[in-house]
Amino acid sequence: MKYSFSQINILFWCSCLLLICTSCATYNSQSQVFQTKIQQGDTKSALTAIDKNKFLAKPRNRLLYLLEKGKVAYLDGNYKLSNQLFNEADMNIEENKKAVGNKIIGALLNPEKETYKGEDFEKVAIHYYKALNYTFLSKYDEALVEAKRISLQLQKINEAYPEGKKNRYKDDAFALNLQGLLYEASGDVNNAFIAYRNAVDLYLENQGTYIGVPIPKQLKQDVLRTADIMGFSNNVEEYEKKLGIKYKKEKNQSDQEVVVFWENGLVPYKDETFFTFTVLPGAGLGYATIINEDLSLDLPFPTFNKNSSTLDVFNVAFPKYVARQPYYNSATIISAENTYDFQLAQNYDEIAFKTLKDRTVREIGKMALRIATKKAMQYTVQNQNEGLGIALSLVNALTESADTRNWQSLPSKIYYSRVPLKGGESTLNFQLQSFSRGKNQIEIKVDQKKGLQFKKVSSNKVYK
Repeated sequence: MKYSFSQINILFWCSCLLLICTSCATYNSQSQVFQTKIQQGDTKSALTAIDKNKFLAKPRNRLLYLLEKGKVAYLDGNYKLSNQLFNEADMNIEENKKAVGNKIIGALLNPEKETYKGEDFEKVAIHYYKALNYTFLSKYDEALVEAKRISLQLQKINEAYPEGKKNRYKDDAFALNLQGLLYEASGDVNNAFIAYRNAVDLYLENQGTYIGVPIPKQLKQDVLRTADIMGFSNNVEEYEKKLGIKYKKEKNQSDQEVVVFWENGLVPYKDETFFTFTVLPGAGLGYATIINEDLSLDLPFPTFNKNSSTLDVFNVAFPKYVARQPYYNSATIISAENTYDFQLAQNYDEIAFKTLKDRTVREIGKMALRIATKKAMQYTVQNQNEGLGIALSLVNALTESADTRNWQSLPSKIYYSRVPLKGGESTLNFQLQSFSRGKNQIEIKVDQKKGLQFKKVSSNKVYK
């Protein structure tokens, strides 16, 4: 069989695309070097590994590079560098909203070839880490600005989506709680009460649990305590009833306290799953229809082949999250006088799964465009030459891939504990409990000064 020049051209480009797209591994597999260093607690080597990662060096992955390196710099205690990277990430997100760049190849062939824009919750998590960076630099005003931006950005993100297709993650109770803690640290008890109250109200509006987090006992105590300090007796009574507890005013309350944030495990990573679609022939009208009942998709598209009457079934890739089990399952802090448990404050596992499910609903149209474009090209070529059509069908199948990029150095969950300090003690004993490997112990150094302090501990190890 002789091929025309245009047909040979098609075969050539099909081969090129095949080589380009089938060489792609998941981002999780391409980031194992620095992820292993993070799990080992070797943050210096993790920073170096990120800089050497060829996948992150690609211009389309610049945001991902900034997020990963910004988080590892935070783990390394280099808070200024971390904020520099997160500030650039913030600007990168804004620039990507306007950029066209490689959107076409991403939309039509492989979404991972498109510039990475970040998941909605990743854009918000930037401000949490910037807030903590400023906190550890004793810049509480700047920290408060970032904590407030979490709620503002979530509101802005959701306003852009149509009714019925918004994220369930539309506010952040932890951000409101963090605002209260920061207000307290700066001596503003009135605004601390307002922030705590807003966090409590968000939990109560959602039957006491929000995005996988039950209302923390510490938050209940803080809203009642700050209301009492301000003399808001009506609010004390109101929230005693709403929360079903009785406020007990502590005697001889310490004027020195530390809030310890514990980040445990690693956020789920992205892999890919497949949706099955059926192409129904258009009864000689030159049109076919793509059907998927699970996604309620019914999309007609031109085939330019009036003789087509063949039923076609094929798969389309879409990202899915895979949870990672943290190595440690609980932790406590032991002071000279007492033992304090940690309470769950943020559940990135739950947020990741929910936001991706919400995005899937919104992006059915974009997915359908990729399907229709590929199938229309295939049927057009097949109408001219059956062999070329089969070749293009094979290329379409092999190049079908999901975008598996996500910010993988985020923790699975964040916990916190509020510990009063007695007698100017400067060291606390932080104990981690593993499911099967016993305990691990870390000393937390605390400054001997009045007021509320903040510390962090990270345990990023996960089971393989």
